This record gives sequence, structure tokens and C-alpha cells, in this order.
Amino acid sequence: MRIAAGIILIIYGVVSLVIYVFVLLIMQLHLYLYVFDPSHILFILFIISKAFIVTGGVFCLMRKVWGLCFASALLSVSINIYEIAGLSFLPLPSDLWIWWSLIIITGALPIIFICIRKREWSESQA
Repeated sequence: MRIAAGIILIIYGVVSLVIYVFVLLIMQLHLYLYVFDPSHILFILFIISKAFIVTGGVFCLMRKVWGLCFASALLSVSINIYEIAGLSFLPLPSDLWIWWSLIIITGALPIIFICIRKREWSESQA
């Protein structure tokens, strides 16, 4: 289960990181119009958090630092909820059930898998 959680976190992190970087490159065309726009800073923070999620997935596969793995899974859930709430930069389709299922797959399952197999991390430390 730990391996499945790591794979889910890595896939979610890499796919969304590629999407966010692509959107950032498109936004660069309009950046010269703004001297200071707080949404660009928030967008950069989202990119950093996606990289943190990928790192958490890698640590899940390596069975290291349980807290980082759990924190990255919690971060993926909170970012998905933020995006579903309509506060995202990316346009969402009208079918919200797709996005709710995405939250379950990319957020809730890794949290459950990481919590169930917590003792695997403590056994590796001994």
C-alpha cells in the first residue's frame, strides 16, 4: 500500500506540475503588463507545493520520513479542494463529480495507505 501511495502522489504531482508550468509559460506573455500581481506569487507557491508532493511520493517509495509522506498527501487533498472551490487559475469542467473523484484518488487514498502502513516506516528506522 505504501508503494501505491507513492505512485499516486508522484503521478499526481508530475502531471499537475507540468500543467502549472505550461500555464505559467503562457502567463509570461502577460507578465510585462503587471508590476506586482499577488496571483503570480500564489501560482509559484502552487508549483513549489506540487514539487513537494512529488518528493513525498518518492520518500514513500523509499520508505523514509513518514511525516513528509503524510504531509505531502494532506497537501494534495488541500490543493484539490482549493481547486474545486473555484479559486484555481485553471478552468474546471462543468462536471464536478470528476473532480471529486480526483480528490479521492489523489488525496484520500494516499493518506489512508500511509496511515495504515505507518509501522513500515518505523520498522525501517530500527
